[in-house]
Amino acid sequence: MKRFFKNLGWVCLGIFLQFKFNALYGIVFLENLNFHERTYYVKMQETPIDGKTGLITIGTTVHHSLGPDYFAYVYIPSHFKVLNQPLYQGTEAIEGYLTYKMDMKRRYRDVLATADFIITPANGKKDIPPAPIIVHFENMKQQLHKDATYQLAVKNKKIHLEGPELVEVKYPQKLGM
Repeated sequence: MKRFFKNLGWVCLGIFLQFKFNALYGIVFLENLNFHERTYYVKMQETPIDGKTGLITIGTTVHHSLGPDYFAYVYIPSHFKVLNQPLYQGTEAIEGYLTYKMDMKRRYRDVLATADFIITPANGKKDIPPAPIIVHFENMKQQLHKDATYQLAVKNKKIHLEGPELVEVKYPQKLGM
């Protein structure tokens, strides 16, 4: 029994020394790991500018995140042309889509980004069938979540965005995510 308490003491000392320099970080880390789920939010809103042009505001959030680096990439169908954002070539390409990077910033336990996309039909087509806008959430090691809920289309020379007001997906928290 004496040996058990001796070993337990060494384990407790090791845990204490691990979080010694930043005890608050250790408490928050353990609390996040054990009690919170990681939630991904995607919010899109379309505002018509004039007939063929529309403004799509895309907001992404990773709620209760443990990882330091998160990236969000938006894939817009190639039938549409984005006038105000540069193309991004640093991630996997999906056939028939153009890639744009969201500028993710950490705010306490969340990682957020918001971007405006001014969109117009690429070839001046009158009608374009609905195609999903794809959002990938990634960290340095893996793809964490993929969302293709929102549909973008052109009907009667007007851009339409179809989908719910907010998309929310929850995953249990794990180390390395």
